[in-house]
Amino acid sequence: MLNKQQAQKLAPVVHSKEWPLLGEYLGELRELMVRGVVMAQSESDLRQVQGKLALLETLLRLKDDHEKVIKNGNQSNHNAT
Repeated sequence: MLNKQQAQKLAPVVHSKEWPLLGEYLGELRELMVRGVVMAQSESDLRQVQGKLALLETLLRLKDDHEKVIKNGNQSNHNAT
């Protein structure tokens, strides 16, 4: 999960008009990696593909994670006043 500082840095990225296209591309890569998990020939190959898949999942969740941090941060600010 992102912290508030990371969320602020990512705001221009996740709110850009290109974000949906990037998300689509990352989704396609994710599908390839899922196939790679099934097709892995060795434990080493499997671990490499699993690592790539985990990274893609993290990237695909960036916008949702960003929105959660911002929402929770705003609620905290309202509760403090």
